[in-house]
Amino acid sequence: MKSDRGFIVTKMWSSRIGILAILAGLLAACNTTPNNPDVVVVNPNTPAVTPTPVPTPPDTVVSPIPQQPVPESTTVIVTPTTPTSPTTTGVVIQEPITDVVVITTYPNKESLVNKRVLFTETKVLNVVGDRPFWVGRSNNERLAVVLDPALDKGSAEKKIVVRAGQTLDLAGVLQPMPSAETAQKQWGLSATEAQQLQSEVVYLQADKIDFK
Repeated sequence: MKSDRGFIVTKMWSSRIGILAILAGLLAACNTTPNNPDVVVVNPNTPAVTPTPVPTPPDTVVSPIPQQPVPESTTVIVTPTTPTSPTTTGVVIQEPITDVVVITTYPNKESLVNKRVLFTETKVLNVVGDRPFWVGRSNNERLAVVLDPALDKGSAEKKIVVRAGQTLDLAGVLQPMPSAETAQKQWGLSATEAQQLQSEVVYLQADKIDFK
């Protein structure tokens, strides 16, 4: 009878040891689960973390870019400038004209027609014919002069003889230069002499002459 009890007691202890071994194995397995990516360990004592909601930014209002007005194409018309005569630019010719350079340098000599001239001690440069001759400072600053027939009542060439190098006082009116054919007929010139005067726009028709 005692042997049976001892066997039973031994059996019970063996069962307890086996149960303890199983529990120990389970505990060991539980401790190693964190390394297992497929096992999630939930600690009931740890409060759950509620994710903080990310505030949604207010709607961005994009202001429309004002469109710049497209400039209208501008057409520029360039009008060539017409040279104006000195009479429209404020240049006033005083009468009588007393300097030959005023006449020779004037850009619009046609506007000088009928202007009164009074030269004192002007030099005769050369003589073209019986009536026409040149006066002035040089060949670049000279004026053609023609004696008015009224000076001698039609025979001035016989009474008044003008020679190169003389010094004269002259008075008269500026007149437009005639054509070579007209000058040849009116002043008794050769064709060559008449052609020499065509470089001038105006000439002085002298109605008064004094020799110095």
